[in-house]
Amino acid sequence: MKNTNKIKDKEQLISDLGFILFFILVFITIVFVTDDQQHYFQNLIMLNLTFLLVIITYFTTLTLGFVLDGVIILSYISYVLYRSLVLGEIINGKEYFWVIMIPLFTFTINLYASNVLLLQKKINQLDVENKNLATVDSDTGLRNLRTFNNDAKIFMGMSMRGQIKLTLMIVKFRHYKEMRRIIGEEKHPLFMKKITDIMINAMRIEDSLYLIDKKDITFAIFVITDKEGSKIVEKRIKNEVEQQDFMAITDPYDIAIDLQIGKFECRECKGKNKEDIITPLAFIEKAKKEMEYDVG
Repeated sequence: MKNTNKIKDKEQLISDLGFILFFILVFITIVFVTDDQQHYFQNLIMLNLTFLLVIITYFTTLTLGFVLDGVIILSYISYVLYRSLVLGEIINGKEYFWVIMIPLFTFTINLYASNVLLLQKKINQLDVENKNLATVDSDTGLRNLRTFNNDAKIFMGMSMRGQIKLTLMIVKFRHYKEMRRIIGEEKHPLFMKKITDIMINAMRIEDSLYLIDKKDITFAIFVITDKEGSKIVEKRIKNEVEQQDFMAITDPYDIAIDLQIGKFECRECKGKNKEDIITPLAFIEKAKKEMEYDVG
């Protein structure tokens, strides 16, 4: 842990050093351009090219930055030689300023940018890890497919041992993709919140609700009863939807909110062998298969 902290402190120190050196170089360059009035426009052009290289290096790599430096410096030296050999101008020490400063600018901005980009990369990695490890949907507060998979093993095991009756109910919307296009992306979060509240209000205390697919809104519900008893929960959900006014969301379009529900009882969850139990994902597929019989 100490070694890790030392490395982080060293990286931060290098980044801070690069930041300070960059502004020192900027100050020196401004003084030089202001002082050398004879080549003011030439220096102004080189200053703009230098800052263009700085921007490119910041967002790409040091290698690319140095390659572009070489191209600019070679072009600049060719121009200086042209003025000296063809136009007969006297070359003084100031002509070497940009040959030295351009690589220095590239190097110092890379010192600063390397740590910043490293931090951004770590933040992105943490964001991906958090999404992968998340067990709750951040927008609705409902448990997601990851949680469902873990809980299903427990519920299914209890059901197969005869401790509880268990039915999995899958709830989707007919023509959901078309409906989403009609209401638009701006109103979609409102629809998502409303339908989530409806599902929560329709649940019994002992039932467990999950949002297993956010793109094609799909809810999974573990109903602690047999398939016949789950019809009561199904009726409550459909009644809740029918009683709600969606016009504030769907206006000016009159869109029918039509649910499609499939149910599968866990007593049929056995695999090929008597002791085997199907997987949670297979349990979902079996419940979805039952949707084909829900004609509305």
